[in-house]
Amino acid sequence: MLGGQIRAQSGEGTLAPAGESNSGNVLMVRMLENFERHASMTAKVRHQCRLYDDTLVGSGNYWQQGSGDQSLTCFEMQTQMAGKTASFIQIYDGKHLWTDRNFQSGRMVRRLEVARLQSSLAAGGKGAYQKRLAAASVRGGVSQMLADLQHRFDFDPPLPMQLNGTPVHALVGHWRKSGLKELWPDFDTTTEEGEAPEWPAQLPHHVLLLVGQGNLFPYVIEHRRFEDAYLVDTVTGLRPANDPLLRYELFNVQFAVAIDPQKFVYKTGGVEWTDETMAVMGRLNLQRR
Repeated sequence: MLGGQIRAQSGEGTLAPAGESNSGNVLMVRMLENFERHASMTAKVRHQCRLYDDTLVGSGNYWQQGSGDQSLTCFEMQTQMAGKTASFIQIYDGKHLWTDRNFQSGRMVRRLEVARLQSSLAAGGKGAYQKRLAAASVRGGVSQMLADLQHRFDFDPPLPMQLNGTPVHALVGHWRKSGLKELWPDFDTTTEEGEAPEWPAQLPHHVLLLVGQGNLFPYVIEHRRFEDAYLVDTVTGLRPANDPLLRYELFNVQFAVAIDPQKFVYKTGGVEWTDETMAVMGRLNLQRR
């Protein structure tokens, strides 16, 4: 693909087409299933985000206890914004998904009643894997990231690479038409031949994942800017970009470790919070229709 052109797939088929044993979509399915089998895991996190003309960097930690629907997660991140510390905390305690954003503009705490959302999703009449994917998409943590990527992007076949000496699969994902329309309804990719639309500054053009060949662990999840569209046709594009729109790097990963149960307990400390369960349920029902 030439830089500046649009590559959005139809994405109306199954997520794991039969006979595509080497396809990126199949690997994404295996990766999420494998990720959710671990009894426990911890990882350090590096974060880089481009917010218009500013580049923000941060660090944090990720904890996960239990597998599949029984998993509990805690994601903590800190970064500097305008000389002040901003924080992001997301905890799934087995019943509720809490999201606590404390930025310069103020603090916002939200709660989702996951059981109600999963019950609504289960009544949607989808296949078994589609239901598991939908369930993961409301539990937070890295599983939710992977589920959202499967929902919105089609992935090219994986290519072998090295990441700091570790053999990894490089996966490049392109927008599904349905995923692009859902996230940015007013964005029109229909233009005159040879012309490219004005790409929204905060909308990723494509994504890159670097996944361990041996353990199928997602070490790098990167969303790229429109200015990096040309990278999808280069070997350089199979490595992290210099200036991505958004990147998470997970490292110092440990499996089967003991984790303090208090990591998965969210305490409001008297801060006001908003329950968004009904609003999210409405959006999910709209997507189904």
